[in-house]
This record gives sequence, structure tokens and C-alpha cells, in this order.
Amino acid sequence: MKLLYPASNQIPRLNTSAKALKIARHSRCTQCSSCSGLRPPPGTTVSLDQTENESSFGGLAQYGSDDDDGSSNYIESCACGHDVKTHGADLDTIDEQEFVRKARVAVRADEYLEDDGKLLDFEYTNETINGLRNQMVLFDSGGRSPPLDDLGMHTPRSPHRH
Repeated sequence: MKLLYPASNQIPRLNTSAKALKIARHSRCTQCSSCSGLRPPPGTTVSLDQTENESSFGGLAQYGSDDDDGSSNYIESCACGHDVKTHGADLDTIDEQEFVRKARVAVRADEYLEDDGKLLDFEYTNETINGLRNQMVLFDSGGRSPPLDDLGMHTPRSPHRH
């Protein structure tokens, strides 16, 4: 099966679904302790979506068009079995401002991957990308990230809003 990953690193050109996918790639799964970010399911081939997914109708790109066949062909689930929402990109649990902040961090991480020629290598990471991934955690209302555990990783928050 062939799936797509958004090539653009320009946030205004990314629709909500593309931003969510980039966020999910660099965010830990809230359901799996061993999943450090969305990876394509086994048996899939991923290629870059070179088309512009910016919409001249504002945010309507996420709804598709009459020409769509019903599937986006984007990666929708992780090798761990969970979807984009369980990888930190759920607009039902984070507000728009936090979603945009996470999208900026994810795009920056993708820029480093692209510089290393590894944008489609979902297993690759380095110190810089790991540092950016640590910024993918939800900040509290005081602008503070959750506490670090003994290994320097952020302690996951409850998925429920307070």
C-alpha cells in the first residue's frame, strides 16, 4: 500500500490534516509507552505529497473536494495501531493555539530531517530532533511543560482536560 506524507514545510500551505500528521510523527502515543511517534504501518511505502494542499477557501481543505475518492492517501494510523489523534494532534483535547505551536515544532523537526536526507525515514532521529520532540508535550496554563522524569523525558499528562 502506498501512503503520502506532506512535503511542504510552510505552515500556511498545510491544511489541518497535514499539520496533524506532522505533529503525530513527532509526538509520543498516549496509548503506548513504547511508541515515540507515528510510523507507517508495516507493508506500506511512503512518498512525499508534492501537491500544494493550501486552500483558497480558508480551512475548507480538510473537507476535501468533489474530486476526492474518499481517502486522503495520507498516513492515518501508526504501526502501533493508533491514529493521529492519539499521537498529540487531537483538536478535541488541545486548543488551536497549542495545535499551531506543535505544528511549528513538528515542521522544524521535519526541516532537520530533510537537511539530513531522512524525511521519509520514520525511524531516524538525532539529538536536535529529540530536543524538538521534547517540546511536543502540552504546556500548562502557566507556560510550563510537565516535569521531567529521571531520564530527562517529560512525564505524560492525563489525556483529559482540566
